[in-house]
Amino acid sequence: MVGRPHGQSSMVTDKQVPDLYSEVVKQLEKLDETEASEARIQWFEEQHKGSTLRSYGIKTSKVRRLIGRYRGRFKQLNLETKFELAKRFYESGFFEQATIGDAVVELSVPSLTPTHFDRLDEVASCFNNWASVDWLCLRVLQPLLLKYREATLTLVKRWNRSKNKWKRRASVVAFVRKIGASGDFTDEALELCDNLVWDKEDIVQKGVGWALKDNLSGARRRVLDYVKSLRRKGVSSTITLYAIRDVKGKERREILEARPDTKQKSRTVT
Repeated sequence: MVGRPHGQSSMVTDKQVPDLYSEVVKQLEKLDETEASEARIQWFEEQHKGSTLRSYGIKTSKVRRLIGRYRGRFKQLNLETKFELAKRFYESGFFEQATIGDAVVELSVPSLTPTHFDRLDEVASCFNNWASVDWLCLRVLQPLLLKYREATLTLVKRWNRSKNKWKRRASVVAFVRKIGASGDFTDEALELCDNLVWDKEDIVQKGVGWALKDNLSGARRRVLDYVKSLRRKGVSSTITLYAIRDVKGKERREILEARPDTKQKSRTVT
């Protein structure tokens, strides 16, 4: 168990953040000496091709156990200090540290309001992998969409136009799973997806496809018609095939049989 000297307060101030960060990293490095796996590092590199992210090669379950040991201390931090600590983990360039940063930010969700969105934007600017992006969407952005709809939509619309590919991915992945299935955000999801259908980044295209796939549950006919229109425009199959991965039978055949409109394409090129 991680403890503290007898009589020492468990509260952490802004000035103590570097010390707390260093303490946690030392615990990770100890795990690195005993738990790291070369095979896991190779697996990680396959999963995150094109990313500058590194890995100690430690199992996620071990990292989660370490997070559990520090959760009480993380929870006691004020909101600004949580963000400051999380940024240090994200900026490290290590996946395991980013996972700890995720946990710190998640503890901030109950206190987050639109007045803190600039800080959330700073955190998103530190991202360099899809795992943290998707975690942010599911565990932070989706609760905020339900609680502060208009302000959160304004934030993701800004990310939708960002030069940062991870923010662009987040702007559409925010509408997957329960949010997509609800049908309450179909208009916004389709608008944001439409802005990115010609994006050159594979990681963004896959995010668009995922968002469309999950929004089928909330507005099936509308989304299917939209995906068919994308096929006719010649949009990347990375998007359209991902979108219909759960679609079977006649509906799937109709979309796969849709062919690019060469006249429309030539008009677009000219």
